[in-house]
Amino acid sequence: MRSTVAELHERASAELVDALGAPGPVDVVDFPDHLNCGDAAIWLGELVVLSASGARIRSAMSRRSFRIDALTPASTIVLQGGGNFGGLYPTHHQLRLRLLDRLRGRRIVQMPQSIEYPGERERDELRRAVSRHGAFVLLVRDHRSFDLAAADFDCEVRLVPDAAFALGTLTRRAPTVSTAVQVRTDREATGGADFGDFRFDWLQAPLTETRRRRLEWHELISRAAAKTGSARLRTAEIASAQRLAEANLARAIGLLSTGRTLVTDRLHGHILATLLGVEHLVVNDKYGKIRAFWDTWTRDIPHAHFVETWADTPAALAELTEARAEGAA
Repeated sequence: MRSTVAELHERASAELVDALGAPGPVDVVDFPDHLNCGDAAIWLGELVVLSASGARIRSAMSRRSFRIDALTPASTIVLQGGGNFGGLYPTHHQLRLRLLDRLRGRRIVQMPQSIEYPGERERDELRRAVSRHGAFVLLVRDHRSFDLAAADFDCEVRLVPDAAFALGTLTRRAPTVSTAVQVRTDREATGGADFGDFRFDWLQAPLTETRRRRLEWHELISRAAAKTGSARLRTAEIASAQRLAEANLARAIGLLSTGRTLVTDRLHGHILATLLGVEHLVVNDKYGKIRAFWDTWTRDIPHAHFVETWADTPAALAELTEARAEGAA
């Protein structure tokens, strides 16, 4: 599927608005109350889409602050997008199953996800829960996930770009080194790198004072909102969620802009570098999530280059550097 950044932005925005349906109250569930900058980009893209749709956000609860009795009567439930659909991340999986079981017949829109099952048990749990629910809308962000969803689930399934594309083009900062390398440090990692002028993972990057304060404040507000169910605190939780996400996105932009060239094995390292116009190599992850997304949406982006494994990366980087030198000659 041939796509430019502008086309991906337009398609993500239009199709996500369409999937949300008629304007009305929504409760957003599974807000990323942590330091994963990719999830923050998804959240901020979702806010853009929700605003464009005319939706009225009544609450934004994380899996830790979630209370089913705090949901707005008759609202649409919007579940955070990302890469946790299928059971690979158990706490997200259990929250999703709980919602599907307790809110049968009530519209739930799952924002764009990649699907990965750790085993048949989790797959069967989701099949049964979706079938019993009866009003689940599943948005997926790659062809592989679409094929899985169409085969496994008795619900509406749509193929939509990642919600972060709703942010549109972003402004990069000036590079300070030649090559920056982002290496995953979690369960989806496939290896590492011993090259590059600056190596990082945004889960391990030192906290700025702004991010630390916003994380602490959000945790305080969320705990109080979960304990009391106060509508006023729920409103404050939405505002603090946005400020935390904005701080995380700003941190991501700074890290991804550090090198003239970036190497990353995170999907949102790739997506944000695409939006920033940063030339980069993207290395496949453990489960093939990046390859599936690349094949579906981004393979024609001129400043992005796919590499299957970390072992192939030094040669690909050398080839890219040589091509750049020849172009400048």
